[in-house]
Amino acid sequence: MTSDAAFSRADENPYLSIQGAVAELVLNAPDRKNALPLSAWQRIPEIIGTLVENKEIRVCVVKGAGGRSFCAGADISEFEAIRSTPEAASRYDEINVAAFKAVRSLSIPVIAAIEGPCLGGGLGLALSCDIRIASNSAFFGIPAAKLGLAYPPQALGDLLEAVSASEAKRMLFTGERVSAEKALRIGLINEIVEEGGLDNHIARLAKTLCANAPLSLKAAKEAVSHLSSAQRSADMDLLLQSARTCIDSQDYREGCQAFLDKRAPNFTGR
Repeated sequence: MTSDAAFSRADENPYLSIQGAVAELVLNAPDRKNALPLSAWQRIPEIIGTLVENKEIRVCVVKGAGGRSFCAGADISEFEAIRSTPEAASRYDEINVAAFKAVRSLSIPVIAAIEGPCLGGGLGLALSCDIRIASNSAFFGIPAAKLGLAYPPQALGDLLEAVSASEAKRMLFTGERVSAEKALRIGLINEIVEEGGLDNHIARLAKTLCANAPLSLKAAKEAVSHLSSAQRSADMDLLLQSARTCIDSQDYREGCQAFLDKRAPNFTGR
């Protein structure tokens, strides 16, 4: 059994901070807008596992270190080394999805505290939370189409539970950034808080949730999650095959290289 203390070092990414009955999962790469390397994605389920074992914790908050960014997604500078083959890329996506699933499956309420960029895998992580509260500086997006890859289909169910199919398609097709105001309007987030007031607002909400009956919250979360699941009838094998086609394409390699070169990609559909 791994203790909470094993994940509490503030120089780790991510790390766990516990104050009373509230745990904070802190994404800790502020110099990279909290874009997460593979090691960080692998660490998330391990940290969540300690919260499953800790019956004193009633609420979990997911936030970015530094107070300016939630998470700019995966660290794309790693892609050439660790997503160099379709098999490696599929394994990378599986690790991402495992992180989302760990957060989603936690039986206590999970709140995403969002400032600045919330993009790609960062948005996937936020969508796996039960409640998403953002400052007015936040912006959102899924830039997969700009990189020539497919967003993991296992993660799209969370997006479809938040927004309409049409809005989801627009986000996926365009890769455009969505402001906090529009995100609230389409259901991507629950609330907007003035910049500088997010931490206090989250603390008040967490206090409210901690005061309520834990078994009632657990039952409510389980029931809503089961009844609203967009993934119950999905043909996941078909969707994964479509995603793998993107991973094995020239366009994917071009998209990643263009990102690293800071130029517009030249996609050919191959």
